[in-house]
Amino acid sequence: MRKFFPLAAMVFCALATLTNAGAQAQEPPPATQRSQPLSATSKAAAVDLLAQRLSAKYVFADVGDTMAAAVREHLRKGDYEKVATDAEFADLLNKHIRAVNPDKHLSILYVPNARPDMPRPSIKQGMPAEVKQRMTEVGKHINFTFEKVERLPGNIMYVKFDGFFDLDIAKDAATAAMTLAANGDAMIIDLRENRGGNPRMVAYMSSFLLGDKKIHLSDIYFRADNETNSFWSDPTVPGPRFGADKPVYVLTSGETFSAAEDFTYNLQALKRITVVGETTGGGAHPIQPFRIDTNLVAVIPVGRSINPVTQGNWEGVGIKPDVAVAADKALAKANALALRQVLPQIKNPQERTSVEKKLAELEATL
Repeated sequence: MRKFFPLAAMVFCALATLTNAGAQAQEPPPATQRSQPLSATSKAAAVDLLAQRLSAKYVFADVGDTMAAAVREHLRKGDYEKVATDAEFADLLNKHIRAVNPDKHLSILYVPNARPDMPRPSIKQGMPAEVKQRMTEVGKHINFTFEKVERLPGNIMYVKFDGFFDLDIAKDAATAAMTLAANGDAMIIDLRENRGGNPRMVAYMSSFLLGDKKIHLSDIYFRADNETNSFWSDPTVPGPRFGADKPVYVLTSGETFSAAEDFTYNLQALKRITVVGETTGGGAHPIQPFRIDTNLVAVIPVGRSINPVTQGNWEGVGIKPDVAVAADKALAKANALALRQVLPQIKNPQERTSVEKKLAELEATL
């Protein structure tokens, strides 16, 4: 099974372990790396706490209870007796819970000296000041995941970003990127390496691609709190908007995950974008981390996305592209499609000749 580490989980690990600012950009360390001895008593306590959290917090109560019963049964049968370290224990717990429920957001992570549990962040309250400061440091080091804003021939804007960072931290970076891209005649948004992040940032970025009326984009239902958070577009985002009429192509791969799928699914449901590439990873359940041992963190899906158009989501199945093509050819394909659309608008003979040449080159490679 492909391992998915969504942006939120990676940020948590970076903060929990007090690593350097670049750690968030990497996957958590493999289980074969640093590890600590684990006693039988600690293992039993960790299993008990994990089972409690799964039953109380997992998005579907019956599935949470089933996973909890499974790990308790493995403990009763002695399946954890030979496990000597936290890292090995995390691997085995992952194997057991995923055998019951292959939710790609669900995982047990080996996090040395993990921090105590924090309340699920409230949309209105925001994150604690200390966490915000550290996430800002992480974000600055990686430019809040914005990799490139580039003007391609034919005035097609190419925007690549690999995560939806927290809106309160990355709003200026997102605004700058979308402002720079606003004057394009078409836009290509590259989410092929985007592992997700913050739903408020999803709504914010979506707003630059929509019109002057607020649009209901999505809801997230949190089962343990019986709470629903709704997300809408904002027509008053600062600076110029790309708007609702010009063509937008979103590139996807099997690695496109979580909030990146939220962005894609919502805009595809509104028929605002053309999705080019591969079927996405299939993770629609927001997560919350829980410490179950000094060095172990259970990342548990605690909510589910609900789209107001489809009344469903992409969990377990991913988002099917409108134009299916291998991920490594998605940019060339979208570029060719965009050039075909903007070509009739180009009046300058010299520019038109240049664009036609570029289009022929792209179509030859495809």
